[in-house]
This record gives sequence, structure tokens and C-alpha cells, in this order.
Amino acid sequence: MESLRELWARALRPTEGFRARALEAPALAASVKELMFLRAPLAFLGLVLGYLSFSGLYTRLVSPESEVWTTILRQLPETVDPAELRAALANLPAAPGLHALLPWMVLLAPIAVLGLWLHDATFDHVALWLLGGLRERRGFRASLVADAEALKVGALGAAAALLGDLPVVGFAFGLLLLPVAVYFWILRGYALAAWHGCPPWKGVTATLVHVALVGVWLFLMILACLLMVLMLL
Repeated sequence: MESLRELWARALRPTEGFRARALEAPALAASVKELMFLRAPLAFLGLVLGYLSFSGLYTRLVSPESEVWTTILRQLPETVDPAELRAALANLPAAPGLHALLPWMVLLAPIAVLGLWLHDATFDHVALWLLGGLRERRGFRASLVADAEALKVGALGAAAALLGDLPVVGFAFGLLLLPVAVYFWILRGYALAAWHGCPPWKGVTATLVHVALVGVWLFLMILACLLMVLMLL
């Protein structure tokens, strides 16, 4: 198990750090095991903090005594009965308590990390292939290991990103941490370059092409859904 100091050093000097790590040839299973050890607890904390923010916002939105509804009720036309609106809001269900969702969050956290890893590895590999960065033909397994190792280093950024999930002040922290998020996103490119033996610029560019590929995929999915709806009409 690598220390946080080693991960931090790799984050600061990604080209040399990932090349040295690639020469150690870590096994895929070992890389994924360390990834889960580092990222699953952070994913769990992110879910908890995110739900606390959501439940607080939901409670304020459905409460007729909140500042939001106090302002809205003042602006309502005379044809709308405020009492009926208050009664409708009172009938809305309350947000589930955190204790009821904790077991599901414990299950969801590792699944979310595995999903993130497989998603990143798949799109990064395709993007690197489009850029001609797979010349040494090391295969998809190399991308799986590279992304697992990069996401391990990304645990440092994920820990900082938890500030963005804090209630009330999370949005402000999220804006401040946006450059950090971008840096840890392209950090995967250095890992891809190290494991596939291509120039670092191709690896970094692959992470940007990844974004474009996801955009195209989402567009096609939305288009397919619209076509299905039109066919059913």
C-alpha cells in the first residue's frame, strides 16, 4: 500500500512519477484493491454530505414557513388561495432520515468507485486509440491499471472536493476547487502515457477527447430517446 506522501509526490511530478510506477508493473488486482481502499470511504462521505445538503434544501423548499414560500405567497394572485397551497405543501413527504439511507450508501460507494474507474478507463482507452497512442499494443488492461493508479492519486483531489459537498458553503468551495478538479482530471493522461509508452501530450489530450466522446454519446442517447418517443406518437 502506497503512502499518501508517495501519492502527493506523484501528483506534483506526474510524468516522472507515473513512469516510475509503471516500471514497477503493479498487478491490476493490487491497483484496484488500493483504489477501493482509498476512494470508497471518500465516496461514502461524499454521499453523506451530498444528502445532508439535499435534505436541508428539500426541507426548506417544502416548508410553507420558509423564506422562499413567504416571498412566493406575497406575490400570488388573488385567485390562488394561500391556505390551499400551504395544505398541499404540508402533504408532501418528508425527506428520509440519514440513518435509513446509510446502509444503501455503504453499498453504493464502492459501486460508484468501480463505475467511475471502468467508465474512465473505457473512454480514455478509446480516446487514446483515436489519437494513435496505442502503438505498443499493450491493450485495454494497461488502461485499466493506468486509470486505477491515476484515480488513487486523485483521492487527494477527491478529499478536497468534499468541501464542495458541505451544506450552505459547498457551492463557493466548489467554484474555488474547480482548477484542482481540472488538474486531477488531466492527471490520468500522464498515467496513460506511462503505461502505453506514448508522449504525455497524447495522454493528456485523450482525457480531453474523453469529454467530447461523452458529449457525443449523450447527444446520441437523447436523440435515440426522442426518436423512440416520436415513433410511439
